[in-house]
Amino acid sequence: MTNFKLSATLSGHEQDVRAIIAPTDDLIVSASRDATVRIWSPAVQDNSRFQSTTTEALIAFHSPTNSFMNSVTFVDTEGHEPLIASGGQDAMIYLSDLSVSDRKPGDDVGKYQLIGHAGNVCSLFYKDGLVISGSWDATAKVWDLETFSVKFDLKGHEYSVWDVKILDSNTFLTCSADKTIRLWNGSHEVKRFSGHSDVVRKLLIFPDGKRFASASNDGTIKIWDLQSGNTIQTLYGHDSFVYDLQILPNGDLVSTGEDRTIRIWRDGIVIQVITLPCISVWCVAVLPNSDIAVGGSDKTVRVFTREASRIAPEAELTQFKESVQQSSIAEQSLDNLQKTDIPGYDALTRPGKQEGATIMVKTPSGVIEAHQWSGGEWVKIGDVVGSASSGTKHTYNGQEYDYLFDVDIEDGAPPLKLPYNVNENVFTAAQRFLADNDLPSSYTDEVVQFINKNTAGINLSEQTGNKTDSYDPTENPYSDSYQAKHSHKPTTTDKLKVIPETTYISFKDYKEVQLITGLKKLNEEQEEGNRFSEGDIEIISGNLKLLTSREASELVTAFIPKIVNTWTKSSRLIGYDLLRVSIPRITTVDLIRSTDAAETVLKALTTGLEIASASTIPLLMMILKTLNNLIGNTLFVQLYIDPSEDGKYNYNEYFQKLLNTLKSKLFDISTNGKFHKLYNTTITTLATLIYNLSAYHVKTTGLKSNPTSSKPIVDFTVAVGDVIVESNSEAAYRLAIAYGNFRYAKAFDVVPEWLEKAGEKYVKSGEQRFIDLSTDLQHLS
Repeated sequence: MTNFKLSATLSGHEQDVRAIIAPTDDLIVSASRDATVRIWSPAVQDNSRFQSTTTEALIAFHSPTNSFMNSVTFVDTEGHEPLIASGGQDAMIYLSDLSVSDRKPGDDVGKYQLIGHAGNVCSLFYKDGLVISGSWDATAKVWDLETFSVKFDLKGHEYSVWDVKILDSNTFLTCSADKTIRLWNGSHEVKRFSGHSDVVRKLLIFPDGKRFASASNDGTIKIWDLQSGNTIQTLYGHDSFVYDLQILPNGDLVSTGEDRTIRIWRDGIVIQVITLPCISVWCVAVLPNSDIAVGGSDKTVRVFTREASRIAPEAELTQFKESVQQSSIAEQSLDNLQKTDIPGYDALTRPGKQEGATIMVKTPSGVIEAHQWSGGEWVKIGDVVGSASSGTKHTYNGQEYDYLFDVDIEDGAPPLKLPYNVNENVFTAAQRFLADNDLPSSYTDEVVQFINKNTAGINLSEQTGNKTDSYDPTENPYSDSYQAKHSHKPTTTDKLKVIPETTYISFKDYKEVQLITGLKKLNEEQEEGNRFSEGDIEIISGNLKLLTSREASELVTAFIPKIVNTWTKSSRLIGYDLLRVSIPRITTVDLIRSTDAAETVLKALTTGLEIASASTIPLLMMILKTLNNLIGNTLFVQLYIDPSEDGKYNYNEYFQKLLNTLKSKLFDISTNGKFHKLYNTTITTLATLIYNLSAYHVKTTGLKSNPTSSKPIVDFTVAVGDVIVESNSEAAYRLAIAYGNFRYAKAFDVVPEWLEKAGEKYVKSGEQRFIDLSTDLQHLS
């Protein structure tokens, strides 16, 4: 039997590849968290192999809302040109023409749109003129493509509908995070399949139409009899979540999962395991020629083949093998690892008991390696690294942490440091890591999974014997009635899991070369009297290389005013980028010496907000990042706080004016700029500002002693909450944390309407972080 080997590596996506289809031998379509859908075809038309060195995406359709895309299907209606249907975070389904004759890279997806879902569209399937979609809004919808309307609305699942299939024009199959699979006739549920112990992620209908398979977070694949509803067989082999399932023309099954592997199954037995150099293998597609294409968390599409003529060159195979071997495996992810009992290399002379079996061996130098039995030989799949907290603290940026992980983000780049303490909210740690390294917030879930997996599931509430109220999915825990029903006076035995949260989220990182390159280019575009001299540019460049308090102060007082006050409006963004990185580096000592910095910053912010609008969303986003970096800085007190003689703080008139202006700008962009690619990011940055203000309130004695001081922020939150909650879950979560902080500090005594909407939108769809937060809110009556 011939095993699959690498055929091609297709690079181009900038984030995880979440969905993939292969309608023909020379066409692969992938959807990604980078907000694009990409179409791939062999660069040489008479060569059937996708070649890594020459293959490029024919086109990259961008989501008009810059939301991540994670579902895709091929629509081939008789008598019409074929279309690509794609869906994602913005709850829209886009139908895009495959023709590229009138397209150019960067065009938006969507010749047509299907509008109706209220949450992330995570699955799509086409058959017989119908499209069916599954969503985080806990529904599936069957769409009539003649009228572009919902033909059947499948309601009944309690949580997200992760996958959907069409059996015939009136019969449908769905699976959900509520652990069930359901059969529908029209819009009526007619049968329920129960047996998985965790989220059901994927469905596969067998060609005979009498059986189907399901993949689950419980690590199993089940094969079911459609007629009786009985389980025919359960397949065990994956070590973690199983994400996708497909069937080969010869009847073999293909599965992918969170254990880094692709597994080929025959008659219920794993006959081949392929390990990839990424954490999550999200999706798989089978080409008509029996090749398979997979997408993963390393932003890459890979094609594997059993056909000798399509196998990649030896150099490419070696590169792939080395990338797998160079992976690091945390010892917490391996069951019962006993370092004293690990054998040497001689263990590799004995065959594995079964395909995919894994053993640990110790090198003569003491390094522990993981090897996997694959295709009749042991293949190294990585080095085992110890990341467990042994009671020894790790120092990072002047603070001590229980854990300090090395995280590989990009091949060839040094690993990033991810610090974590077991007593902090895992989502806050993830957000801090992403903000510190200027990474997109869409990676939050992956970072959270990484932390949970590599801390061996440490649960402080279990260690302290704390018990929390159970969560009832039929109720909205963010509503007034729910909080009244479950509220009680906090006692010393109550242990809040999330609230209060006081770690600031900042936007401090920058790349000096990129800033200077952009500055030089924009400088040349200004009128002669407004340009910087070559000497000025050299000073700015030198300051950015060092950027201590002195250099940051000089940038703020001597150079930034010229940009934000005299340059053309379209060029001023870079001035606020410089202001963003300078502010958090100016020390209290330098601020006390002079008031120039405070006056300059106040004027710059006021001027920038005057010209920021729906047509200049990037400028508004940069100003919001600058404001975030102000919080906790002495400069913030100088600008916006009035200390009183009794030690209590109040926000001044400039701060109230700032909030009024931001409210006006928010309503402007939510009305006129909703489809800008940076809209969601800007809204998230505004939610971050509110969160940071709440953390500042909890941490600052002068504010805590005067709960009414934060009334302007509370009123602002009530006014803008609906827009933030509707934008995206990350923004909604940061806003909800802010509410919890203010409630904890007794500065928020009502339940705003937007909080109840957040509960309806995100808690009931199964987002664990919202559920955890809701438990805390029960204690904060």
